Amino acid sequence: MTEVISGILGAFGLSLSAGLNAYIPLLVVSLMAKFTNLIELAKPWDALESWWTIGVLAVLVVIEAVADKVPVVDHINDAIQSFIRPVAGAILFAASAETITEIHPVLSLVCGLLVAGSVNAAKSVVARPAVDVATAGMGTP
Repeated sequence: MTEVISGILGAFGLSLSAGLNAYIPLLVVSLMAKFTNLIELAKPWDALESWWTIGVLAVLVVIEAVADKVPVVDHINDAIQSFIRPVAGAILFAASAETITEIHPVLSLVCGLLVAGSVNAAKSVVARPAVDVATAGMGTP
């Protein structure tokens, strides 16, 4: 029972973090699944363990980190990421929940999508504009 609860909480935590940054939690799960026994991904989520996937995610982490520091590019990047982050959250929730529990994959995807999408919306609609106004745009990067 403890494994099930920790698995569900882990799934929520991973999808929540994907609402802030899509690629870092995906890369961490990929690396953990590839190099440790802490995470074992079932099919089709085991594709995250592929060297190609890990390489692409590493490049995307660097691109997003750099884009987030450039004043105009960061807003464009945030708009693009508003579509990617919920999808990343759905993937992370489904991949981690399926290994521990028997939650239906569609329910897992929907939960992850809602959690990551909610966090991303709060960041984009509430936090980011407040920081922009409070710091005259200097605090965004």
